[in-house]
Amino acid sequence: MKKVIGLVIVCFLAYNSVYFKKLSEQSASESSKFNFVTYADSIYNQGILKQAKPIALADLQKELGKNTENAFSQFGNRLGIGQTAYFMVSVDGTVLNKTVDGFEVKTADGRIYPIDTKFIFGNAIRDASKLVKLTDFKTNADFNKVSEELNNVIREKAIPAQLSTLIVGDKVEVVGAIKQSKKDALPILILPANITKL
Repeated sequence: MKKVIGLVIVCFLAYNSVYFKKLSEQSASESSKFNFVTYADSIYNQGILKQAKPIALADLQKELGKNTENAFSQFGNRLGIGQTAYFMVSVDGTVLNKTVDGFEVKTADGRIYPIDTKFIFGNAIRDASKLVKLTDFKTNADFNKVSEELNNVIREKAIPAQLSTLIVGDKVEVVGAIKQSKKDALPILILPANITKL
């Protein structure tokens, strides 16, 4: 009888000494210690503004016409094996007009590109920059949090300051991201990361 009682006590103590923390709670705890705002600010100011090497949109179009696979591997960034990639591109031109959603740039060859400065969302800029890797983070939620904060830095801080002095007729260079499919023509919408007066 004493052996049975002793066994029950041992099992009870062993059960209560082991605590399994939920993986979701652990991830949330670790994520809360990481400063995504500071990280995104660093990616933008020390990375995109100083390290990013955008390709001129006109040059990208030529490269895609020559060899699509080579253009994708050399200039694009794909997270998987799909038919799409993200590219960091640049466009030089004249501010044609300003709208509530941004402005339009007219290039020297007469092409017009809308620049959306209001709806900067998604993963395009993060992925086009090639500065952030999925393997750097333990969860997709953390990886996507980087996009969210990076977009906030650009949409709420950088772009408004750059737009404040921009007027119709200004010569500008716009550096931004596009999502491109191998099967489709180049998109005409660029998500801006930086606007510089020339």
